[in-house]
Amino acid sequence: MSKVAKMQLAKFRKQEGASLIEYAVIAALVVALAVAGFATLGDGLGTAFDNIVNALTGAGG
Repeated sequence: MSKVAKMQLAKFRKQEGASLIEYAVIAALVVALAVAGFATLGDGLGTAFDNIVNALTGAGG
């Protein structure tokens, strides 16, 4: 393999590794935001779903 081809391959591998790291960081941020959102809204969402179930089944009243 020529020196130029090796350099191009090394450059491609560096870019591919950087992209993988970027995707991992984005995924971690999405998970962290989801966990924080569910923790913050958890009780309110549970109550809202209970109200919806009760309204649909007629058990609320």
